[in-house]
Order: sequence, then structure tokens, then C-alpha cells
Amino acid sequence: MKRLDALACQDISFLGKEVKEILTRGGIVALPTETVYGLAVLPTNKSAVERLYQIKHRDSNKPFSLHIPDVEKALSFLSVLPPYGYRLLEKYWPGPLTIVYYSKEGEKIGVRVPDHKILAEILRVVGSPVYLPSANLSGEKEAVSAKEVEEKFDGNIDLIVDAGPPVYFKPSTVIDLTYHPFKILREGAISVKEIVDIYVKKRIVFVCTGNTCRSVMGEHLLKKYLSEYNPHTFQRYEIISRGLHPLEGSPLSPAVAEILKREEGIVLEDHKSKRLDRKTILSSDLVFTMSDVQKEHIVKLEPTSEPRVFCLKKFLPLDMEKDIPDPMGKPYEVYFQVYELIKKAILELRDWL
Repeated sequence: MKRLDALACQDISFLGKEVKEILTRGGIVALPTETVYGLAVLPTNKSAVERLYQIKHRDSNKPFSLHIPDVEKALSFLSVLPPYGYRLLEKYWPGPLTIVYYSKEGEKIGVRVPDHKILAEILRVVGSPVYLPSANLSGEKEAVSAKEVEEKFDGNIDLIVDAGPPVYFKPSTVIDLTYHPFKILREGAISVKEIVDIYVKKRIVFVCTGNTCRSVMGEHLLKKYLSEYNPHTFQRYEIISRGLHPLEGSPLSPAVAEILKREEGIVLEDHKSKRLDRKTILSSDLVFTMSDVQKEHIVKLEPTSEPRVFCLKKFLPLDMEKDIPDPMGKPYEVYFQVYELIKKAILELRDWL
């Protein structure tokens, strides 16, 4: 059995070509990850997959997960996740997290994006996802070195790529998001507590046009009022703001900065406007807009978000229920009137939360 030292290799792409050649002809290659060593085969090669099940003594009813070097590519294999699923990926992809969810064809699949530079480069050269289960016999301890892989599988695999010890010395954590809210299939490098913490901390995003006036007031008024009213509840939310058409990096409107400082004691010196993107929509549990038109725009951008998008006017008294007007370029008095409208809505929203 051949063994290659990746750390001594000056051109990982050359190494990747050799791995690709072996995998293409139905071979099995031991590859390093940041968690433990794994055994790679191409999912399209049925005989290699059957052989992998055999040498691992693994139940053929337990499917393998796809390993892909790119987050966007990995997401293309999955249906739209629940919001907390995207927040998990924000933190742990690339990394030691395997997500089990529905494919776009409606089948349950496992997907992981490893955080290992040598492995990522090899996978890019291979050019297609691989199955890469832990290098162990089913139920036994995972191999964390090339030497351990050789001891367990000598004569049964075609190549070992040695990249030294892993970072975690534990397998990836596997979470099944097809259960509500989720099911931990295996606790590994990421603890159950870390997963739960991300699930319970919901994300709220306020949206206006430029992210320099209305949405910023909404964000910081809710942060203040919720933290004062119920600190425990406040800890369960991440509150942010974005703009649909901002000049990105723009500072806070001077009028808004003055009102927030004078009326609320809120000092914002480092605000820079940010654009609302699809990722933020997908990862947010609640989205509050300043107008119906903005709500329609967001739902058009991501139709699955419709049940989570609300116009802030819904939290105003019925006789005041109207879009929150854009004060940009208007006299100071208009900014103050908008502040009063948003404040009234935020106080109601605080109680609703």
C-alpha cells in the first residue's frame, strides 16, 4: 500500500491528480481531515462503495455523507434549510459539522465541508464530491494518524495521504435537521451545548432602504428596550439591521445619531451600512421592513421567507398603521417623527417577543 507525505509535497495539485486517478478506477484512498482520517471513494463508483462498506464492517443501511470543499457547492445539494441551519453553517462550515437534510430531490443526505487546506485542494482537483467516512471499523475508535490507518486497513486500501495529526482528534458532529428542531446523531468535535446555543438564539433583522436611518433605529431601540425590560429574553436574540439598496459602508445619518443620543442615550460611532443578502434572509427568524413594498421585494428574493417577514407598521395602533416613511433628505422634524413612530412600534414588538 502506497503512502504519500503531503507535508513534504510542494504541489498538492499533483498529489490531487494521483488521488483522482486512484478514485476514478475504483480505489479507496485514506485522506486527512481536521477531525480524524477518512476513507474516500467516489459515490458514483458502486463497486468502490460496496468495498468501503465491507472493509469498515458497516451496515449497508447506514449511508455515507458527501464531502465537498466549497460551501456554496455543498448548499446546492440541499433544499432550503430552517434559519438556524444556516446559522450553524455560518459558524461551522468549513469545519467539523455534518448536516443531514433533504436533497432537492427530497431524499435525506449528509453533507460536510471540511476545514483542511490539503484536503480541500485535493477535493478541488478530484472535481466531484466524495464519500469520506472515518477510517475505522464500525463502532471502533477512529484513526487519527496515517500509521493507525495503515494498522487497521493495510492491504485493503490503495493509498494513504499523510498530513500529520488532525486538529480535533474527534469525528465531526452529525446533526439531522429533518427532525424538529433537530437530532444529534453523533456528538463529536462540536458539543451538543454549542448546537443548542445557536438554535435558541434567534436572529432578527430590520430592513430599510439605505441602512442609515430607519432600520438602525429599529435595531438599537429594540436592543435597548428588550435588554432593560427582560434581560433573559434579550439574550435569546441576535438583533441586526440591513438595507435593500445601501451605499455600503456609509455612516449613520447625523440626524439619527443625534436623536438616538439625545433621546435614548445610545451612542453609535462605528455604524457602517450593509446590504441585505439572501444568506441573511435565510438565516433570520424574523425580518421587519418599513414598508409593504420592501416586504414584497424580500419575499420575491427568497419566497420561503414569507411567513417570517413582517412590516413594522403591524405593531402600530390601527389608526396609525402606515408605512414608516423614509426621512432621508427631509428636515430634522421629519426624522424625529419617524423616530417616534418606530419607537411606538418597537415597544409593542418588545412585548410581543
